[in-house]
Amino acid sequence: MLTAIKERASGWIAWALVLLISIPFALWGINSYFEGASKITVASVNGVDVDEAVYQQALSEQRRSLVQMMGRNVDAEFFASRPFKLQVLESLIDSQLQAEYLTDRGYRITNEQLSERIGAFPAFQSEGRFDPARYEMLLQNAGLSAEGFERQQRQQGAVDQLRIGLRETSLVVPAMTDRAIELLMQERVAQFTILELQPFSEAVQISDDAARGEYEKNRDRYIQPPQMQVDYLALSVDALAAQAVVTAEAEQAFYDSNTDRFTRPGSRSASHILISVPGDAQETEVAKARDKAQRLANQGRDGTDFAALAREHSDDPGSAGRGGDLGIIRPGTMAPEFEATVFELHPGEISDPVRTEYGWHVVMLTDLRESIVSPFADVRSEIRSLLSREWAEGQFMVMAEDFQNMVFEQPGSLEATADFLGLPIQRTDWFSRDAGEGIATHTVVREAAFSDEVRVDRMNSEMIEIDSDLLVAVHFADFRDQRQLDFEEVSKEITDYLAAQGAIAGQEDAANKLVDRLRAGAPWAGVLEEVGLPLYDLPQDAEDIADPDDQSVAQAVYAAPVPIAGQAVYGGARLDAGRYAVYRLAEVVSGNPDEINSEEREQIRSLIGARVGEELYTGASRALRSAANVEVFEENL
Repeated sequence: MLTAIKERASGWIAWALVLLISIPFALWGINSYFEGASKITVASVNGVDVDEAVYQQALSEQRRSLVQMMGRNVDAEFFASRPFKLQVLESLIDSQLQAEYLTDRGYRITNEQLSERIGAFPAFQSEGRFDPARYEMLLQNAGLSAEGFERQQRQQGAVDQLRIGLRETSLVVPAMTDRAIELLMQERVAQFTILELQPFSEAVQISDDAARGEYEKNRDRYIQPPQMQVDYLALSVDALAAQAVVTAEAEQAFYDSNTDRFTRPGSRSASHILISVPGDAQETEVAKARDKAQRLANQGRDGTDFAALAREHSDDPGSAGRGGDLGIIRPGTMAPEFEATVFELHPGEISDPVRTEYGWHVVMLTDLRESIVSPFADVRSEIRSLLSREWAEGQFMVMAEDFQNMVFEQPGSLEATADFLGLPIQRTDWFSRDAGEGIATHTVVREAAFSDEVRVDRMNSEMIEIDSDLLVAVHFADFRDQRQLDFEEVSKEITDYLAAQGAIAGQEDAANKLVDRLRAGAPWAGVLEEVGLPLYDLPQDAEDIADPDDQSVAQAVYAAPVPIAGQAVYGGARLDAGRYAVYRLAEVVSGNPDEINSEEREQIRSLIGARVGEELYTGASRALRSAANVEVFEENL
């Protein structure tokens, strides 16, 4: 069966695995790339040749990984570009140098560490445990051998050892932590206004002479590139689903067999009071805490407000301020003993103290909502769509092989394939190599259309896989050469372009003049009122800056210099194509290291250590490359 179907049959889990284990190096089995011989060499690394087969394999794997991360709309032209090819080759070279360095210095992981590492991959687990059969199946589906994968994991484990060592031995002095706190906790007192583009657009007038002058000056901008029209066949799951016939009996049977799918699960909400007890506490201390918890439970049952009791007595800082409210309790999210108590209570009922690793809890069930099964009539259209899609996917898999074979075996026309599969032959509008509409929005379709096979030889293209449920084949319909566009054809485009440029220039000129006035001493609020501009306050705490406009302004404000001697700093920043902001930075308040507790300080110190360690690792990688004897043969890429 055709390759595309085989790849789809591998399943999304296999592709997820490909993405997951490609992240560390973005390439599979680094060591295996440097084994064997080849007639064509793309690089030499300390006397070791990197052959074309190794490079092509790495290129393919990197392309596949990027498609999985970014979707199938990644421009195919990027994969064919020299920068992409060089990037892949550079990764190969760096990985080889890295492998040599780690081996020479004895970095390695044991068999036990390797087993733990692989067993921790969620993709290899069933019901929370490592599944050897699943492991072998997923590696096979991803085109990997167990030996190659394990070799790659050994190398990545060695890399992790180096990174951890550099991070843990990084020197972070208290002054570095203090300075980081001052910057991280810094607050900036600022305001801003926004100049909209519309008033400047309305003021711009473009004469016919100006438009014609632009045309004559830049005639090469106004050229219509070569364009094509193609006939095409499209085999899609969506189109097939629209043709599906689903009986009422099938709909009812699906509903009866999948009731859970149409059930909205019930929920329980609870509040609690925690009396914390250390895990190593003495029995007397445990008993004392339990007695306190029981007294609080009795008070709640006697009518004392439970929320007030929680605010006063609970040792859980996260919920005490909310009166002990924990919100909705989902199965599996809390300690088993706690959950068991929650699911035994009735609304408003207060439990006896229940022990967990955190201490004693007094629990009150605050809300109970029963499960609700949606009636058949409410979900019938959803069921019909599901069954139609299921039928269409089966038909698609059967028809896809015939589609591919027939467009190849009868290359002179799409008619035989259309008749056999019952698909309509459609025609595109005109499109160029760089842009098109409809099916021609896809780069792969345009590339196929402009290929010599289609444009010159007038043959069918190969089957083009747009995505997992849409296949296309194209055939030449018409072609027109590049030509100079007449002024009349582009006069509106030119006028609109000049008007937009003029409006933007006017907007930025007005903003610059406003900033100049403010820097010269004009009063901020008075100037804004004079010109009729709104005034907005920028949140001082960076954590409170969530609005997109605030975020854009904050980027400029936090990059601005600190005001000197109480003099405000003024500046501007473009928010988007139509709006420009002018800001006033009045004051910068540095974070106070004395206000940070020891736990937060240690977290910041660890972050700095990790950053320093990563910089050391990056520097070591650069040093390896600098000291290596590397030769790249770009002509063979």
